[in-house]
Amino acid sequence: MSWKDNLQDASLRGIAFKVDGDEATFGRRVQVHEYPNRDKPWAEDLGRATRRFSVQAYLIGDDFFEQRNRLIEAIEKPGSCTLVHPYYGEMTVVVDDAVRVSHLQSEGRMCRVSFSFVECGELSFPTAGLATGQKLSSSVSFLDDVISSAFGAFGMDGLPDFLQDGVLDEATGMFSTVTSAFQYVDSGISAASRLIQGDLSVLLSPPSSGMSFVNRLQTMWRAGTRLTGNTSDLMSMIKGLTGVTVDSGLAPRGVWKTDSKTAQAQTTQRNYVAQAVRITAISEAAATVTSLPQPANRTVTRQQDPQQPVAVSHPAVSNIRTDSGSAASDTDTTATATVSASSGVTTSLDNSTVISWDDLAQVRDSLNEAIDLEMERVSDDGLYQALVTVRTDVNRDISARLEQVERMTERTPSQVTPALVLAADWYDSASRAGDITARNGIRHPGFVPVQSLRVPVR
Repeated sequence: MSWKDNLQDASLRGIAFKVDGDEATFGRRVQVHEYPNRDKPWAEDLGRATRRFSVQAYLIGDDFFEQRNRLIEAIEKPGSCTLVHPYYGEMTVVVDDAVRVSHLQSEGRMCRVSFSFVECGELSFPTAGLATGQKLSSSVSFLDDVISSAFGAFGMDGLPDFLQDGVLDEATGMFSTVTSAFQYVDSGISAASRLIQGDLSVLLSPPSSGMSFVNRLQTMWRAGTRLTGNTSDLMSMIKGLTGVTVDSGLAPRGVWKTDSKTAQAQTTQRNYVAQAVRITAISEAAATVTSLPQPANRTVTRQQDPQQPVAVSHPAVSNIRTDSGSAASDTDTTATATVSASSGVTTSLDNSTVISWDDLAQVRDSLNEAIDLEMERVSDDGLYQALVTVRTDVNRDISARLEQVERMTERTPSQVTPALVLAADWYDSASRAGDITARNGIRHPGFVPVQSLRVPVR
């Protein structure tokens, strides 16, 4: 079977023609970056180049005029077309530039046609999506405004001194609950709570208003000293804030018709204070969700100049010595080492940025529990609607994050094994080694101990 038998009959939109010769261009799009005082450039690969084809064709026969006219009509039709190339087969192309048709007196009964084609590709529009973090931030800001207006009418004007003292005593007990709850979660909030306790007589007694009290509450929740972007601290903060709202010490008290007017007034004002503490805590917890790091790939692989040092971060590694003999500094849970590499280098990120599916699910459940319980308690329509909006946006934002995070499971190596081997064995990808060590705080990636490891399911 000759190679000519594999050739296909050339045509454009079903109009046949003969091919005398062809050319095609393939390759990659590369942008070369050159830097001052640096001998070697960096070539950035921008993807596959557009495929272009040029065909030298001819039409022959007593009816070549009719063939030519039909072909010109097919060429001039708008849009993409189907080209059957004798060497590359069927493809969707667009006629590029002018098509040249030539006649020679010495070549009777034929004309020559020169085509240029470019692959059609596809028209891709940007996918519309919701910026869930920005939407949640807007909802939280709206809730803060509604809280300020809802509690603007709070006040103890006209209440006897003993009732005012009773409300202050109840409020002092509430802030004692907050101080105890955040003693080990965030000392900054705990300290701010103690300061408010000392100022309650000024904040709640006439002529002070509920709005100034709410402003001080919001300042207290934002006095955290551990919110440095560390994922575990942010998780603890959200759980602490939602946990306070369901504490029995901040639960509303019943206002019974059988009680005296003074007792009803004291309980009503006390419930105002408790609700202000609970809803501002929910607002701050929802705002903290937007501070959680976005899920991302935990490993970075790149080609590196053998003379160029690479900064490699690894959790819980201390006193790693480089080729020059200098030791890397060990700070908190992450150390940074400088090494040299002649090929692909895999770097693992700080485990303080690792966020798991289970953690996000717990945050979502705790926030939903706190918001749902508060929605059963509020009587203000504006507050209720604001809480509904915040709950919707919290679930939307966390759901978007969960789509980017894999479920976790526990696996135990059969023996002390390098992380690279485990990654290749479990995931068929050595680049996942950094993720294994980062999530579990392995001290040395070459010696993963025989212990239960939290790793992605897939």
